[in-house]
Amino acid sequence: MLTRRVVGLLLAALGLTVLPARAQSGRDIQFFSEGVVCHGRMFVPSGFSATSKAAAVVLAPGAGDTASTIESYAARLASQGLVALVIDYRGWGRSGAFIYMAEPIRWDDRLRFSQHTAKVRLRRKRLIPEAQITDIRNAITYLQGEPGVDRTRLGVWGADLAGGHAVSVAAMDARVKAAVAHAPVIAGKDQPRAAWKPMAAEQADMVRLARLGASTVTAATAGTANDPESRLALAQYRPFHALDAIPQTTAVLFVVGGNETALNAETAVAASKTVKGPTAVTTIPGAPHVMSAAASDAAATAAAAWFAKHLVGP
Repeated sequence: MLTRRVVGLLLAALGLTVLPARAQSGRDIQFFSEGVVCHGRMFVPSGFSATSKAAAVVLAPGAGDTASTIESYAARLASQGLVALVIDYRGWGRSGAFIYMAEPIRWDDRLRFSQHTAKVRLRRKRLIPEAQITDIRNAITYLQGEPGVDRTRLGVWGADLAGGHAVSVAAMDARVKAAVAHAPVIAGKDQPRAAWKPMAAEQADMVRLARLGASTVTAATAGTANDPESRLALAQYRPFHALDAIPQTTAVLFVVGGNETALNAETAVAASKTVKGPTAVTTIPGAPHVMSAAASDAAATAAAAWFAKHLVGP
């Protein structure tokens, strides 16, 4: 007979999620973010019902990743009594795309709404932190409408670049009571709190994008807009500066690996010292950003314990 560990290794080799014993399998959901249909997969604890009043967490994937890469974390949280929702950002995975008109459309300010038939272009894989943060917050709102979820006990988990998203969301949205930043990239530590001043290359990209006119017309040329857009957005993204805006009642955990880069580890420690409320830095074996089996398991355990303490309670 195959043991659960052997089965788990086989499933992992096939790229499938290994569900903890007390977690039910996930179900696909859809939510809207600025009118775009976004995909999510929700994991709920055993015995969950419309009257459960369970705490809930939104899990956000790292740069270039999708919901499928972090389902095992959501399953672990569900095994600890939480509702856990993994999401695909707009333009990634199974979510809808950013939509642009492919031909001129006439409109009139006298009308709040008008209906047209036109060709459209869909753009995907845009790495825009502001848009991804909006998607996370809309996923939180979706959870607040889920029967059985306690809308006052909500958390957010983010990996890599989304570790910065997690603290950004916690800083701007008081609905978040607990956050976990997994192997986080939190830019802005050594940058002054000042207006952003573009360098020459960035200024050139800005001018070209502002004067480009029509959106790209083929997949091969999509990078001519996506790549500079992402570079410009990331250059201005400084989630470290948002840390002191996180409410004192919000608990924030930073998870880093023993093999993490010195810069990321130091930034996580500095970030924790800036947070006013309950906070901690947990170091786990290996490097969590590569999500090895051992590192992922340790990181998931730490996150589950943090949310259990600050959302579920004793």
